Amino acid sequence: MFPVLIEEAVLQQRVADLATAIQQSGQEAPLHMVAVLEGARCFSEDLCAALGRPSGAYDTIRLASYGAERESSGRVELVEDLKTDVAGASVLIVEDIVDTGRTLAFLLELLRARAPASIRVCTLLSKPSRRIIDVPVDHIGFEIPDLFVIGYGMDLDGRHRDLPYIGTIEQEPTLRDSGSRP
Repeated sequence: MFPVLIEEAVLQQRVADLATAIQQSGQEAPLHMVAVLEGARCFSEDLCAALGRPSGAYDTIRLASYGAERESSGRVELVEDLKTDVAGASVLIVEDIVDTGRTLAFLLELLRARAPASIRVCTLLSKPSRRIIDVPVDHIGFEIPDLFVIGYGMDLDGRHRDLPYIGTIEQEPTLRDSGSRP
């Protein structure tokens, strides 16, 4: 058992709150959701359900920067690209965590080159203390301290993704709900 950082019920309530914020944010419809795999799979599926299964497209992209390590390598690699075209679409990137900002910066550059109508970002977790690249994030579930987290899709060397809560392999801190930015 790992120390619980965010309990399952708190996660589910925050996902519902984020869905409401996204619906009220003026995002052009239909949304073209892009989930960043593997870590955002659980979050993106729950968010999609909370949004009422929007009529727009849902796609995934797989990027890698951690490998089996607890620290990012600093290099982002495109492992599996989108299957759909985002040109002219209202893209909502769904991330599990924004840490240094490198992965999100890479993805934003990649998608902007494909000429979507707009791009917004929703992340479940944000670690602003680790930010190296300032990246725009429109909706943040929780702001967390510099801890390595697991569960709810996030892993350590491919393990612990199936935990229904977010845990840490370090000491449990106090957590704040950071809300959404307009």
